[in-house]
Amino acid sequence: MDPNLIPDILAVTFFLASAIVAPRAFMLYARVRNPRLFTLGLSMTLVALTAADNLVMNFFTIPYNTYWFLYIGQTVSFTFILLSFVKSSDEYLKQLMYWHIFASMVMIGVLLCSPLLPAFPNNTVRAIASGSRSIPCFGIFYCYITAFMKKNTRFSFLMSGAFLLLSLGPWIIIEKYFVSNPDPLDMTGDIIRVIGLIILLVAVLGG
Repeated sequence: MDPNLIPDILAVTFFLASAIVAPRAFMLYARVRNPRLFTLGLSMTLVALTAADNLVMNFFTIPYNTYWFLYIGQTVSFTFILLSFVKSSDEYLKQLMYWHIFASMVMIGVLLCSPLLPAFPNNTVRAIASGSRSIPCFGIFYCYITAFMKKNTRFSFLMSGAFLLLSLGPWIIIEKYFVSNPDPLDMTGDIIRVIGLIILLVAVLGG
């Protein structure tokens, strides 16, 4: 099997899922003006950019270190989705929107400055950067599973499952940086994340 097959499938799935969810969230936001939908749309837009960047790196060798943007960009995006659950007041969510726009612009700056960024100094730093994506995803899982236990809705159940898998995937991948044969761990983590993204897409399109 081509060692890039699963990473390519993951990157394509990440891009397609994000590219479908983002405009749908923005259209719903324009209709109902719920700031949480804006946060979801902007988060998934940035995630789509990280997926496109990762896909390009899988097909072409480029001299830029864009993994900083990939890891931190996804962590920032998922963190703002998590923060949107902290409070429900309009004032808080509108303030969060402004900070989210600012943080996303900073991330775009990180991408544009990638030719100037250093490579990861060691595997430990890269593992931390990669694994940081799990933390907000697990927090989102907790929010949705709590909502499911209260309201017992299909959407909450699917979203909790999706973000549970999206939090488990990077934790499995972390181990690849410290073993001699990382391929099985890398493949397992990527497959788990692909399944999580498919469930996320089903939840949003069916919600």
